[in-house]
Amino acid sequence: MTGRMWTCTMKVIRAIVLACLGGLLPKAAVGQTIVWTDQIGRRIQRKDVNGGPIETIVQFPASQVPGQIHYDPLAAKLYYLRFVAGGPDSFQRCNLDGSNPESIPTPTTGKFSLNVDSRKLYWVEGFGDSILNYSELDGTGMESHSYSDCCVLCLEAFGDDLFFGAGLTLQKGIWRSDPDGFNEQFLRQTGQPFDLAYDPVDSKLYVLNIEGLVRMNLDGTGFENLLFLQASDSDHLIVDGLGGKLYWTYRGEKIQRSNLDGSNVEDFVSATQIPDADLLGLTIVYTPPPIPALSWGAFWLLAVFLVASAAIVLRKRVHTSGAPARTAPGSS
Repeated sequence: MTGRMWTCTMKVIRAIVLACLGGLLPKAAVGQTIVWTDQIGRRIQRKDVNGGPIETIVQFPASQVPGQIHYDPLAAKLYYLRFVAGGPDSFQRCNLDGSNPESIPTPTTGKFSLNVDSRKLYWVEGFGDSILNYSELDGTGMESHSYSDCCVLCLEAFGDDLFFGAGLTLQKGIWRSDPDGFNEQFLRQTGQPFDLAYDPVDSKLYVLNIEGLVRMNLDGTGFENLLFLQASDSDHLIVDGLGGKLYWTYRGEKIQRSNLDGSNVEDFVSATQIPDADLLGLTIVYTPPPIPALSWGAFWLLAVFLVASAAIVLRKRVHTSGAPARTAPGSS
């Protein structure tokens, strides 16, 4: 009887969970927005992948310029590097509409990446970018790892992996290391890397280098040349695995895109749409965020409701199982 009681209870709980969460959980990430920073315009802007107008999210004062930018889908926050005339430069984050900007205090700044899975901020600095720093997303708990040779040129961090592109006295190409920067392994030789982008849909690493666009498996195998680009024409890359598109900045003046195999190249944002621009950062935002943001009040209310419902079911089952069996009239 105990086993049947437990099975019944679990069925009720599952039904309650489905009923309660059915209207809270998003069905899928249904829209994408490309977000970029413009040094000359001193602004952060965005445009929907399906078209529409260009919108300015943040307009900086004359003394400030935005640099690299990344998106944290779990907290729905934009992280960016802010250069200040006369210093100090700093990392900042804000909401998707540009509201509630806050500084992230770190001793240094530099080219950076977010590890959304481990909730870490990574950046490189030092002479020749040979020092890898990492901290919590709020800048606390900073630790460092130094490489004996120059230079770490770009970063991509996810899960338990840290990938970086290197050049000059470090062997030129793509490297992988543990999250703390140790146990680095050389994966593949490429032209001088400018940016890396990870596609979690196909588990591929895309590389924008001095010769163009390439991709590979995470262990360096399956290397493919996708698209030739003239040297130094492009230096920021993102991948939209859901939409099957690559996006990159072209000479800092416009944004281009192609299919994941490099075919069908087109202007996504033309130079005439953002005249006199100097694009320093590029990221992609999935909306709505793939993970719902329940308040603590809603979470505890849901938890209490589930526990109370389970208790009622158990009580009824115990009462039923303990009642004397009823016999038909006239039976012996």
